[in-house]
Amino acid sequence: MNELTALREAGPEAPALSSAARSAARAALLTEITGPDPVRRRRPSRRTTLRLGAAGVAVAAAWTAAVVIAAPDGPGTPAGSVTLVDFAMPTFPLSLDPVPDGLRPAFDGYGDGATIAGYDDPAGEDGFTVYVDDDEPQQRPDDAAENEVSATEEVTVDGEGAELVRYSRDWCVGDSPGEDCSRRSYTWLTWERAHDQWVTIDAYGRYASRERVLEIAASMVDRPQPATLDIGLAPAGWSVRAFKMGRVLTLVNDAYEQQEITVHVPLPQDVVPADQVLSSTMGAIGPQLDVTVHGRPAQLVLVDTGYLDQRGWYLQAQFTDGTTFVLQVPDAFTQEQVLEFAEQVTHNP
Repeated sequence: MNELTALREAGPEAPALSSAARSAARAALLTEITGPDPVRRRRPSRRTTLRLGAAGVAVAAAWTAAVVIAAPDGPGTPAGSVTLVDFAMPTFPLSLDPVPDGLRPAFDGYGDGATIAGYDDPAGEDGFTVYVDDDEPQQRPDDAAENEVSATEEVTVDGEGAELVRYSRDWCVGDSPGEDCSRRSYTWLTWERAHDQWVTIDAYGRYASRERVLEIAASMVDRPQPATLDIGLAPAGWSVRAFKMGRVLTLVNDAYEQQEITVHVPLPQDVVPADQVLSSTMGAIGPQLDVTVHGRPAQLVLVDTGYLDQRGWYLQAQFTDGTTFVLQVPDAFTQEQVLEFAEQVTHNP
């Protein structure tokens, strides 16, 4: 459900977790949320970061906690030294006009912009993924031994030469051994849409026909799209590390990269009942504080992360439509700032 929960197997008496263990847990979290997809996890060629602005913003936050817990000093940004500033999420550079019926995009990205947009129907039966990069793709369908290529041809998109590949590979529901898998057909199209802008489409289901993929390519326009998961504030001196398919956003302290903020929208089946947040949160060292975010009840707990002697805040809250989100921030935030930050988190699925 979150990084702390993913590591619960270590037990309360286990030694402090290594950086590698935390990275593995984070990877497991992302796989749990979006399912395994080796193509989508391709990292972009550039990983520049979006710097946050310097102008401070005052935002009213609803705070109903009866108990105040002082934030102790820790590594990185000292307790009580956070300054929240205006923040604008990175965008995906392209839109589709028209947008296919029933599909809403979710984005992957690192640093200063999204490089992957996934257009998938709720059932996972029909959809496609759009990749944007500075360079020609380094991964091709015929690079993977498990892929079976059936056709390759040269085509054009808006007068530019493009390569189209038809192939198939196994598609499984989940990633547990023994689960049903089937062979799924894909159509892969790549071309240099503009100077230093390579676009790749990987389509399946009813979007995998040659004609449909070319229609999608021709419908692309230069209109940036905001990320699905958005925040209006962030600490000064922090940058976007990554965002994953509209469900996870990670910020990092530029001066101390071991210090992170994570915003996570868990799947409905992973939401913890409000009266069990304290008992379900690994490393809890304070009482569960019943607070208010977006006008709805929320639960706030101070935790010992078990990593580099860091402490932090764990908040489970809801958007106005009732969708749950989880916020994990370092103890450099005051209790009031945790709520101030949470009030500015929005989700547009």
